[in-house]
Amino acid sequence: MIYFGQNVIPVKDSDRITLPSNVYSALHDHAYLTQGFDRNLLLMSVESFEKYYSHIKNTSLTDPIARLLNRLFLANAVELDIDMNGQIHLPAGLKGYAGISEKVVVVGQGDYFEVWDPASWEEQKKDLNDYQANTDRFVKFNLATA
Repeated sequence: MIYFGQNVIPVKDSDRITLPSNVYSALHDHAYLTQGFDRNLLLMSVESFEKYYSHIKNTSLTDPIARLLNRLFLANAVELDIDMNGQIHLPAGLKGYAGISEKVVVVGQGDYFEVWDPASWEEQKKDLNDYQANTDRFVKFNLATA
């Protein structure tokens, strides 16, 4: 399944959010949440989390950058139970890291979701909407259509 699109969701007083039905059905009743790379959070299915971890665990323990990545990914990760209403709890530490308060934006990223504070997502969108910069910075990816 490919996850895409974006949804704005209110954060309830109990630091809970109700996932949209497409996100909930993709994650079923269990997921992982960890710190992202852009002051956001990564919301992953069990399969996606294990896939990314398998890449990280194959890095060298003697490489200091690999150790940092391992710490970033695992030390901040939490297992989430998704209740039958599609709700998850946002832990205070992760919520604080991402600057989340009243709402979140959940953004599909192929095989995982990003969770953003709306103001941070708006800043990210400004960068994404710079068509001239996109032409220059994405040329190296050779995005051929055939």
